[in-house]
Amino acid sequence: MENSAILEMLMEQQERIKSIDKKISAPQNGSTQLDIEKVEQLSNQMQTSITKIDEVVKQSRLPVIKENRFTFDIVSSGTFFSFLVLAGTVIILGASLYINTRPNYNQRDNDLKYRYIKMKGEAFPKQILELENIFEVSRDNAKIRQMYKDVKQYEDAISKQVIVQEQVRLNKLEVDRLNDEAKSLKNK
Repeated sequence: MENSAILEMLMEQQERIKSIDKKISAPQNGSTQLDIEKVEQLSNQMQTSITKIDEVVKQSRLPVIKENRFTFDIVSSGTFFSFLVLAGTVIILGASLYINTRPNYNQRDNDLKYRYIKMKGEAFPKQILELENIFEVSRDNAKIRQMYKDVKQYEDAISKQVIVQEQVRLNKLEVDRLNDEAKSLKNK
């Protein structure tokens, strides 16, 4: 129970006590004697009221347990529709993620064709037509793999050649520097 119920009970008791005081102080039928039965009756009423107040106080001290229950019910049309929209959105986003993360084979093929032509050094219309046939019209994966190996070997050889040429150039610079140093020491 709430505090307002306790306050109401206390107000009632206060009113009863005031009425008892008035009855005791006012002479009844010209006599000043107290009616014992009425006093006992009022005393019993006070006892029951005090007992009720004690019960209310005990109940107010008990912890209040509140249970919240949430139910998910697909039967309702709004929930079912929302669930379908959510599932559709997940499927669409999953498909777009899959499509966007797949390798772009056209770009790879074009890159390999460019590197192959660069390796050959020139491109005639007949060679370009042959490349298009290998990659698109009648795709030949064995030839494509061999072409990739050839291009890779060529690029590795070129990079090694560049490294050797750079070392030769640096060695030549070192030789020139040492020759200049030797000449300067000889002239001294």
